[in-house]
Amino acid sequence: MRGSTLVAALGVALVAALTVIGVPPLVNVAVALAVLAALLHLAAGERRALAGDHERYALIRGAAVIADSDLTVAEVIERLTALLTPGYATRCEVDLETTEPPRHRPQALTVPLVARGRDIGTLRLTATERTYAPEELEFAQLLAGRVALALENAQLQRVETRLTAALDTLAEAVTIQDPSGRLIYANQAAALAVGFDTPEAFLATPLEQVAENWDTYTEAGTPVPLERLPGHRLVRGETPEPLLIRTVRRDIGAEYWRILKATAAPGGYAVNVIEDVTEVKRAEHAQRFLAQAGALLASSLDYEQTLNRIARLAVPRLADWCNVTMPSGEHLRSVALVHVDPEMLELAHEYQERYPARLDAPGAVAVLNGTSLRVNDITDEVLKEIVSDPEQRVAARRLGLRAFMAVPMLGSGGPIGSITFASAESGRTFSEDDLRLAEDLGRRAGIAVENARLYRERSEIATTLQRGLLPDALPTIPGLRLSSLYRPAGLENLVGGDFYDAFPTDAGWMLLVGDVTGRGAAAAAQTGQARHTLRTAGRLLSDPAAALQQLNHTLADRKELTPCTVAVVHVTAQTTDVLCAGHPRPLLIRDGEPRPVGHFGPMLGAWSDSRWKPDSLAFEPGDVLVLYTDGVTDAEGEHERFGDERLVEALRGVRDATSAVAAIDRALNAFQRGAQADDTAVLAIDQPVKGG
Repeated sequence: MRGSTLVAALGVALVAALTVIGVPPLVNVAVALAVLAALLHLAAGERRALAGDHERYALIRGAAVIADSDLTVAEVIERLTALLTPGYATRCEVDLETTEPPRHRPQALTVPLVARGRDIGTLRLTATERTYAPEELEFAQLLAGRVALALENAQLQRVETRLTAALDTLAEAVTIQDPSGRLIYANQAAALAVGFDTPEAFLATPLEQVAENWDTYTEAGTPVPLERLPGHRLVRGETPEPLLIRTVRRDIGAEYWRILKATAAPGGYAVNVIEDVTEVKRAEHAQRFLAQAGALLASSLDYEQTLNRIARLAVPRLADWCNVTMPSGEHLRSVALVHVDPEMLELAHEYQERYPARLDAPGAVAVLNGTSLRVNDITDEVLKEIVSDPEQRVAARRLGLRAFMAVPMLGSGGPIGSITFASAESGRTFSEDDLRLAEDLGRRAGIAVENARLYRERSEIATTLQRGLLPDALPTIPGLRLSSLYRPAGLENLVGGDFYDAFPTDAGWMLLVGDVTGRGAAAAAQTGQARHTLRTAGRLLSDPAAALQQLNHTLADRKELTPCTVAVVHVTAQTTDVLCAGHPRPLLIRDGEPRPVGHFGPMLGAWSDSRWKPDSLAFEPGDVLVLYTDGVTDAEGEHERFGDERLVEALRGVRDATSAVAAIDRALNAFQRGAQADDTAVLAIDQPVKGG
């Protein structure tokens, strides 16, 4: 209206101006009408252009609103179609499968959808009631940019939704930290791993507060602060390696092993994956612990010392306390009690002295009958059931016990004691796996204790028997000096088949060294028979050959073949006789040079008609005579036997009996490798030089 009024005013002014300058009226009117028509046409074009600008502005603004909205892909296409049709286009098509180049036709526009430099599809517009000017193609491209942004946002949201759903269902714990280190995402597994029921509750709690509920250590036991975790290091620009940690939840004492891995995400974010390896590490540590315990149990036959080492191995690895007890009278005697704090240990010793555990107590009865006990929450009510005496309960509370498990030490005949593991200041609890580990240790310890007891009993028996097989002490012989050496084969065998003796006869002194086939109890029995037969016959007959014949008849009459070898020296005032019954010949050392004396005769027990003839020698002052068993020459070195030559070399230069025995002992110790293969006996005699 305002434009039409302006055109009319311009027409009137134009007619007036033409009249003033003398233009004829008719011409004046025609010119005015022509100018007026032109002005009206221009005004209409301006109105159409302005209307088109308003339309395009409204469309761009509408597309921007769609792009800023939280919509799905389908909702974006639906709103875009409602925005463009039917006003700007009869038909609006969004193709997310193909991408086409820009194209203009009078009634159709085709433009690619490009978002953040990436082609995501094509927008096609078709009109039946209007035509598109060429410049509409540029507008359509601008519009397509807004549409593409909206579509990509919707697709990203869909991907994010799917990704979140996938992460939420993962068995492994996953968290995401923003560049400041703040936690912005956690799945259900992550929430449960740190003690929360839901991810929302976890995310609502500051990480510093979460960390206060846990004690976190490296595998070596070094505390790990929050800032040293891989995710925090990553957002600070570091490149952390995966970290294995041991965590203990303070409120319930539960222990977990986890591997933390942090991966960088675009925008400075950190994605943390928390892998639970508790079962693997528990199994690994259990096997390692049992292997170390087995080595300790096998390292000593002193079972009380060994059990103390086992208890020290268990603290603090398995528990804060470890107490090993065994029956003693009407009570359980503590064989090993361990705690890391000396003051607490002293308090526990005082408690045990004041309140010794009785065998008829319910807990002791259960464990000594083979039943394991496990209590993970020692409340006042539980303590009252265990300890009936109020005064004793007060003393027990001072120990601060939180949980315990007691397992039997099992020998071949049943329980022989118990092992108790308890927690206090650590607050840890004991799982079924912990109980199985403790029971396994109890079985191994019980077997070790029983074996040690058997060894101790057998050693006592062997020691007693050995005293009966060898002389209590070598006799004092006027004018002569004696020295001996006895080395039984095997660390566990104190009784062997070798023997020696020295005893008086009516004519002088008889000295002998013998060797019975075999070792152990059977050899010991025959050793005793051989030694005592020779001693009795020698003292009665004063004849070494007759004594050998008596022993030969005794052995030959036995059903089983039990050969025996003996070397005998009979020293009288007139002579020294040497007899060898299948035995190595003695060595006479004169002026420091050893040489064998006597000659071989048949062994004892092989033939009933065997006879032995003595060889007489002059035994002079300064001489040394050495009798020995084949355990000396058969000693095994790294590659060969000790042999006769090494024995002679060891004795070269020897001047008395004591030095001879010491020289053989030194040489064998230096040469021998591994366990001793055979028993060894040495008896040396010397006649000192007068005044020497």
